[in-house]
Amino acid sequence: MIKKYKASTFTEAFLRIKQELGPDAVILKQQEIKNPSNPNEKVEVTVTLEDIAEMPPPMPSDTKGIGTYSSKGIKPIPKKNSPLSPLMPEPANSSKLIECLENTLAEVQGLREDFALTRNDFLEGIRVVRDRVPREFSSVAAMLSKSGIPAQLVQDLLAELMILCPANARDEISVKEQMKKVLANRVLVAPRPRLRKGRPIVQMFVGPAGSGKSGIISKLAGRATVTGNPNVAIVTTDSYRMGAIEQMETFAAAADIQLGVVSAPEEVPEIFEQLKDNSLLLVDTAGRSLGNIEHEKEILALYEAIRPDEVHLVLPLNMRDRDLEKFTESYSKLKVNRIAFTRQDEASELGALLWLPIKFGIPVSYIGNGQGPDNIVSAEKEIISNWLLR
Repeated sequence: MIKKYKASTFTEAFLRIKQELGPDAVILKQQEIKNPSNPNEKVEVTVTLEDIAEMPPPMPSDTKGIGTYSSKGIKPIPKKNSPLSPLMPEPANSSKLIECLENTLAEVQGLREDFALTRNDFLEGIRVVRDRVPREFSSVAAMLSKSGIPAQLVQDLLAELMILCPANARDEISVKEQMKKVLANRVLVAPRPRLRKGRPIVQMFVGPAGSGKSGIISKLAGRATVTGNPNVAIVTTDSYRMGAIEQMETFAAAADIQLGVVSAPEEVPEIFEQLKDNSLLLVDTAGRSLGNIEHEKEILALYEAIRPDEVHLVLPLNMRDRDLEKFTESYSKLKVNRIAFTRQDEASELGALLWLPIKFGIPVSYIGNGQGPDNIVSAEKEIISNWLLR
């Protein structure tokens, strides 16, 4: 059985193969699809469950018959006038055909070894292909892998690094500094909001339950007042989580910040009219489970009523890569144009700061890196590249 899998990345294809076919699957071919009609089908992997047999030993030099290759090795065709094939003539140039067959078998054996290496790599979860990486770059390759950056992206980064690093400047320090520049060029960072006269900047924060939306809004509001912008207000639409409104009211009172409460999209014009003299409005929303159609409709209705300048998807960095992808794909339907990460200090891998924005074309805006009120940073290329190589 031969089966083909199409996906947006090789990692995604390998995971599907592992889930459906298990550890006995053998990769026959993997390739990128040029000019794909479907953005979710950029690569193709061909697999089989029939193991490729070991190459049999060379045939004796005095063998006249030609062999056929099967999963059990070479099966010689009987010679002319043999009891099994009395009418089969002896082919001409049999020695050349035998040589050609042996060369083909050698190629099959080499491919088999390559397939086995590839299969073992993805089954074991190894993110970086170790072969052909020059020794001078092995240390930085290990750092990228440890950060949780997918293998294909690591290979692209190393290829760019090799071009930038001349042979006489490949010491560990120089290589690491050049990789920081390579990473900084790849990191997608959102521009900082510019305040304007006449109408406030509106930032709407969406995301799964428990991702840290209220926390990041509180930190941004506190930072704004500390850095000289007292004209900041919070709007909460979270009437689902028990105590959510009371919690935000307590914070707003302590920080002397205006708070508006919206229970339905119809209330938006009135609340926003009350807060129109502020320069920055931070909108909190309720978090729901993935695939909740009702919640998607509610968020979309709020978006249509508010018409925010920015929609920030809040995701915790210590979430599994697969879940990060699922939530981003789901919320991208809701006009998301920024990603704000939380729990940077709790995450063992920070690779999502690089690969997730690249995959979905959504830049990073803010990163929460602690529990304190001032533990939040605006995303910067240099900060992220340093974290990825720590």
